[in-house]
Amino acid sequence: MTRRLLPGALALTTALLLALSGTVDPVHALLLPAGLLALWHAWTSLDDGDHAEWPQPPTEERHGARRDVSDLGWAAFTRDGRVSPRVTRRVQALAARRLAAHGVDLTDPDQRPDAARLLGPDTLAGLTSDTPPTARTLHQWLDALDRLTTDAPPPGRPTR
Repeated sequence: MTRRLLPGALALTTALLLALSGTVDPVHALLLPAGLLALWHAWTSLDDGDHAEWPQPPTEERHGARRDVSDLGWAAFTRDGRVSPRVTRRVQALAARRLAAHGVDLTDPDQRPDAARLLGPDTLAGLTSDTPPTARTLHQWLDALDRLTTDAPPPGRPTR
């Protein structure tokens, strides 16, 4: 109880000393310690993040579910809401496989026009960028990859 009252008592004592000594006028003698007390209370009420409780990923195996999918679901997003690098790498690998089925190498700069034609220029720019995507951007990438079917020939190329 004493520990909670100590800052207020110090602020009141400081205000009294400032007012009686004539250092500042009585209004400012009250406002200065009151402002400092408010700042002190705000500072002590801040949570530094050490006490945040994040739910743990489930440890039990669900019938019919794969652990990889569960782990990937828990690791999909970073704290700032962007897609995690792990998910981004997996989507980039998927894009490379889908494009390879169409005869396009994602890492070859000479084949970028073909990749842009198949995926769209925005999707290709995002997949080859180092900037982590947002959830909406990832959804657009996956939609573009879904439009690529591995069993259909790419547009403009003859079938065998």
